[in-house]
Amino acid sequence: MTKIQKEEFYIDKILKEELEKIRKAVTKKDRDYVFVIDGEEGSGKSVLALQIGKYLSPTFNIDDICFNADQFIERLKTASKYSCIILDEAYNSANSRSALTEVNRSLVGVATEMRQRNLFVIIVIPSFFDLDKYFALWRCRCLIHVYFAKGGSRGQYVIFPKSKKKYLYLTGKKFYDYSKPRSPYPPCSFRNYYTIDEIDYRKKKALAFKKRVISNMAKRWKLQRDALINELYHNLQTRTSEFEKMFLKWGAKSISMREIQRIVSWKKEEIEFDEEEELEKTVNAMRGVMSRHLNYNTIDNGKEKKISEKEEDN
Repeated sequence: MTKIQKEEFYIDKILKEELEKIRKAVTKKDRDYVFVIDGEEGSGKSVLALQIGKYLSPTFNIDDICFNADQFIERLKTASKYSCIILDEAYNSANSRSALTEVNRSLVGVATEMRQRNLFVIIVIPSFFDLDKYFALWRCRCLIHVYFAKGGSRGQYVIFPKSKKKYLYLTGKKFYDYSKPRSPYPPCSFRNYYTIDEIDYRKKKALAFKKRVISNMAKRWKLQRDALINELYHNLQTRTSEFEKMFLKWGAKSISMREIQRIVSWKKEEIEFDEEEELEKTVNAMRGVMSRHLNYNTIDNGKEKKISEKEEDN
């Protein structure tokens, strides 16, 4: 049985008034509503999101909290009307570029479902400025920026309604500056209170992180494999028909010739920036390994030519 803290959680008066307006707009006018809650790591933005989720949806539970794009999309398909769904990508702030790529793609793909089900959706991310421009300006209705107080304590936030949020994105994105325009509301506060069982929350969060690590490792291994295949094919003139024998020789599952053709026909512009950078590093590393360990005549034509000349002299 899920347990939560016994005392009632506190919602700031200003935020409570805004949430009531939002609830009426969604339930009475057939809309959806997208919040963004951002802030530094450890500032408490996930805790605040849980409190808002519980306030807007009495049935809010652990299943409504998603830690990756796949969970988020799946939950949107099964959520009942007027549910509150949280996509919490804050835990992965150390790798925010790839995480935010997933967030932006998932938001674009499920916009229709969000409207049809009249959902409250809360996106928890390190910075609002990393969102896709379309969603930041037109789909996100409200930004709640969580920050540390001067003494370093948690529990402070400021609300930017739709009009101010739009100009904040346009004027502050370059330097990630939240100072202009100023919010029309005074700073608000919240307490460190979990509206669901904290242990269940942390377990689900840890499991999602573990799966992401495994997924990232698999992506890296695939990228390294593709880099090696490209190096062998483009620079060492290895035929596509030879790859099957090479994989089997080293005890690996072979790849079809069609897949090999797809890999060797890659284009740099189709690779995301971080993957392209990783690919360059991998190719350079593979070249070093092969130049030391593989017996290919074409690795260093200049060196081979000098060896041949010495043999003729002898």
